[in-house]
Amino acid sequence: MTKSKDNSINKILLTNKNQPEITEFINYERQAAIHDLVNENFFEIKEENVIGPFNINLSLHESVLIKSISNEDNSFNKTYRIPINSLKKIINFYHNACTRYFDSIKDGSIDDIEKIENNRRKIHDEGAKILTKLMKKNFNIDHQTSRRLFTLLYSLYI
Repeated sequence: MTKSKDNSINKILLTNKNQPEITEFINYERQAAIHDLVNENFFEIKEENVIGPFNINLSLHESVLIKSISNEDNSFNKTYRIPINSLKKIINFYHNACTRYFDSIKDGSIDDIEKIENNRRKIHDEGAKILTKLMKKNFNIDHQTSRRLFTLLYSLYI
């Protein structure tokens, strides 16, 4: 996959309908993912003559990830719906791992932090892999982009 500005995400917004206030940790993870995603990503739409960079609005409605995508000159504007039922279990595992990680940092359990972080990273990678498979019909993305999108999906789901 050749990386270029044409195959990238320029801006990402999250729409949180009916979501209660998120925790400080989830908000931090969300903001870090958005920052990292906008600064480095590979995102290509598998349709002819669709050129980015792209602006994406992500939302979640009844276990369906909704991606509204447009390019900078608005010559492309389309909404994709991606069912995430196969990700629910891994999202919950990831949430539990994140909670344990955050609690161990607060409690100062340094011995456990590395083990918990390694487990959290494995779960995160697995979630990103599943998300890539769910998106492959319409999009080409790299692993880091998928990891960051998984983090954003997690922040909308929890």
